Amino acid sequence: MLYKGSVQIKKVDSFTSTPRPQPQASPLEALDDTGKFINWRQARTLLISSTGFFTDAYDIFIINLVTPMLGYIYYKDDHNQMPSGIQGPFKGMVSFGQLVGQLTFGFLGDAFGRKSIYGLELLLIIIATINCATSASAVEGVGAVGFLGFWRFILGIGIGGDYPMSSTVASEWASTHNRGTMIAFIFSMQGVGQIVAALVTMILLAIFKGAVEDNVDNLDYVWRLCIGLGCIPAVATIYGRWTMPESPRYTVNVQHDSEGAPAAIAATETFRAKNRPCVSTPNLDDEEKSTTHEQRDQQQDDFVVVAQPETPVSNAPTSMIEYAESQSHLSGNNREPENASLASEKTVTTIHDENVLQPQKQRKTQKEIRRENIRDFVQHFRKWKNLKVLLGVSLCWFFMDIAFYGTNLNQALILSSMGFAPTDLGAWDTLFKQALGNLILAGLGSFPGYIMSVLTIERLGRKPIQFMGFLMVGALYIVLGAGWEPIQDASVALFIVIFAISQFFFNFGPNVTTFVLPAEVFPTRHRAKAHGIASASGKLGAIIATFAFNALADVGGPPGKRHFLPYVLIIFGVIMLISVIFTHWVPETKGRPLSDFES
Repeated sequence: MLYKGSVQIKKVDSFTSTPRPQPQASPLEALDDTGKFINWRQARTLLISSTGFFTDAYDIFIINLVTPMLGYIYYKDDHNQMPSGIQGPFKGMVSFGQLVGQLTFGFLGDAFGRKSIYGLELLLIIIATINCATSASAVEGVGAVGFLGFWRFILGIGIGGDYPMSSTVASEWASTHNRGTMIAFIFSMQGVGQIVAALVTMILLAIFKGAVEDNVDNLDYVWRLCIGLGCIPAVATIYGRWTMPESPRYTVNVQHDSEGAPAAIAATETFRAKNRPCVSTPNLDDEEKSTTHEQRDQQQDDFVVVAQPETPVSNAPTSMIEYAESQSHLSGNNREPENASLASEKTVTTIHDENVLQPQKQRKTQKEIRRENIRDFVQHFRKWKNLKVLLGVSLCWFFMDIAFYGTNLNQALILSSMGFAPTDLGAWDTLFKQALGNLILAGLGSFPGYIMSVLTIERLGRKPIQFMGFLMVGALYIVLGAGWEPIQDASVALFIVIFAISQFFFNFGPNVTTFVLPAEVFPTRHRAKAHGIASASGKLGAIIATFAFNALADVGGPPGKRHFLPYVLIIFGVIMLISVIFTHWVPETKGRPLSDFES
């Protein structure tokens, strides 16, 4: 008879002993401990989420190239340009929709579960994209641009819903050491969407070159195809979203279902690897220490662990995670102690499944979750330490989107203003050079920035990348605005390079981290809502920027000349520098499991 601590270890006959039940590791622990490499379940999550986000980005940024085409078709009397008074609201419709979608789907995702909601946002995107591409003018009343604006609003609701849902799903399926990489990879599809939008536009313009030069109204085919092709990846992805299992973290932390989580990830190699015995061998003499691995395994099977029963009920596990982890140290068979005196000295009992202390929390129905959803949310964020984090991620995203969307949704105007794609070249030449300029900016600046974030976010951390991005973009925008004419007089190419560098630090910086951090710093029961609020704050900034950019750009000069554009860039630069302050309110999440943020 051997003792180790408060646990009695009894030698039994290996031929007559019944098989020892294998302790189950916590499924959430299994998710957190998969290491830096992505398993097949996480790869599937990445594919489904990132393909949908690619569609989102394509649909957002294609309007930057479509709007000039609409000017040649529907605004011939306005110098072939959509008036700034119309252009601002038109481009802002998708941002209005995103704001609504982010708030709505964020609350729905927490109230009904990830599985029930994930995929509905993509269905909205498909329906809205098809209707955008087929918008037409009524005989009397609303014109094609009006209908297009309406369906862009509906499209925005779907795109907005994808922000809290995709980020939350990816975060909750990821491990501690690859979570940032997974979420950043999904968001990096925004860069791919920008590049593909420019490439598709250039290809379609090349196909229709002769037709457009013969009759500029043939651009009507081009812009409809540019928009309509965006629904193809969404159609290819929607089935995968509808068939995804419920998030294990939502199952355990919100539904309090101890069986649902392992069922969701039972197919992963990582979880199977975690289901192994947690009993260590007793002290052996030197001869036994020299035995082979096979002999050690046999010796392990010759010992039965018998637990003490004195643990009071008050010390029972209070959460599903604690309960599951406690079971990883317990296993045994129904055996009586061989020595009564020893048994009286160290009281022991055997372990049966029915004797194991059950968690105090009972499984919740979705009705109960929905009933408690808002009340618990208010109570949680009534505390300043929690509210400060929500304000931090929201304000950083708000200020970042003012500058990001203010410039990215108006890149065609910026390129024309600095002489890269002047509007007096002719319709086809102007549109093709604008698409080429967008491709250059995305290829040289935006896309490499996304790649750097994906590769370094787990090494550098989220906050250092965000600090660096805000500082660099702020400084570069001020330089571009202050040196608008001198830089262009020296070289238009130099201006493009500096602007591309600013786009690089946007994406190797706050554009990625403001998406990643809200998916990590909140408890599971509020994660989608909080991410929805933070991203909606960003879209509020995008709406302000969309209207303000077009209104401010023409101040002090004739319409369409963008006389005030340099000062707009300076304003954006100052806003980026201010955002550094609010980054201090957000905790660093590098290397920290999501359980650290479960209040």
